[in-house]
Amino acid sequence: MSNTWDADRRRAALHALADALTGARDRILPVAAAETGLAEARLTAELERTTGQLRLLADRIATAGAAVVAPAAAAGGADVVLVRVPIGPVAVFAASNFPLAFGVLGGDTAAALAAGCPVVVKAHPAQPRTADLLAGLAAAVLPEGVFRLVHGGVDASLALVRDPAIRAVAFTGSPTGGRALMDAAAARPDPIPVFAEMGSLNPVFVLPSALPDPRWPDALAAAVTGSAGQLCTKPGLVVVPPTADGFVAAFGASVAAAGPFDRMLTAAMADAHARWLTRAAGLGVVTGGASPRHAFTVEVGALAGELLEEHFGPAAVVVRTPAERYGEIAAALPGSLTATVLAAPDDELLPGLLADLVPLAGRIVLNGVPTGVAVCDATHHGGPWPATSNPLHTSVGTRAVDRFLRPVALQGFPPELAAAGQVSRTFM
Repeated sequence: MSNTWDADRRRAALHALADALTGARDRILPVAAAETGLAEARLTAELERTTGQLRLLADRIATAGAAVVAPAAAAGGADVVLVRVPIGPVAVFAASNFPLAFGVLGGDTAAALAAGCPVVVKAHPAQPRTADLLAGLAAAVLPEGVFRLVHGGVDASLALVRDPAIRAVAFTGSPTGGRALMDAAAARPDPIPVFAEMGSLNPVFVLPSALPDPRWPDALAAAVTGSAGQLCTKPGLVVVPPTADGFVAAFGASVAAAGPFDRMLTAAMADAHARWLTRAAGLGVVTGGASPRHAFTVEVGALAGELLEEHFGPAAVVVRTPAERYGEIAAALPGSLTATVLAAPDDELLPGLLADLVPLAGRIVLNGVPTGVAVCDATHHGGPWPATSNPLHTSVGTRAVDRFLRPVALQGFPPELAAAGQVSRTFM
């Protein structure tokens, strides 16, 4: 069916959806907690993030769709108006590790709806009850034909991407899953874009000038172990200088003290984490640490294979090397959502290291931890492969809407017709 859904209606609908989520808080949290094992405090914060990003994107709809005008004098003889129109129906794949903020009504869905696109959400199979509950709220608020939820496994996922009506895909998950969807989209008679957020190691580089600061071992340990290490921005690799014995010992002790950990999101994730721990311990390069099952110190030469891949679980690898070689480490790492530097602000090594990290990551943090992604205008939650399929775009923040808006230049048209080009016509 067709439906004209203008900016005012979209804005009102997104605010109404945020209100509905807030009103259903006492129903949502117990169901999500039962299916994920995540603590109520974590889910409460996530629900607030979910409603906040809905409201933020609602209030920025006019800005996202604003036209760019080049008058005739500057455009070679005819006025040119650049408008951005909805790309069309978007397939959104709900993530497992953020059942609300990256789930059925999470950031990808909010961005697509704000752009004026109808959405078909593929529920995560580990959270069917949460998905159905959220979809019911959406059905009560959104216009008919704008939102749909589907369940299923691999076959359903591929069928959704291959559906001729789908014009773009948003995915958060593993590199294997993301690549499968990308291949399916590319094999269509009319290939469509896949905006996939996948694996990220999120390395942390500790310069010698940061070693005396007692804050960092505990802060890093909290980032590694929070939510049982199942965040896409969890630091998986910590690079320290050879003089960091005290830092490494404090970090390992803090990781050990963080347990017992929350249960993993799925049994498959728990099994994968256990296998990773066994393989890491069996490398023969583990040199100690206060928590030998969760904080591994390895030699530089061991940084290969699985140690360079994202894994979910409350564990990290520590590697020692002179700070002057940090650039070599950065050049050997796969693309990442984040890279973090701990250093004194006036450290003379900082400018060079920053230059080495820019090609590696989409967000570079100085003297902080990468977990916790601000939902704002300046956020970039993306990065080079395999962090994402397209490092030019973000899945968080107001610019996330750009993925689902297609530019059209209207040359020589009367102003009233150029304005009409911005009306959202969605088809489902």
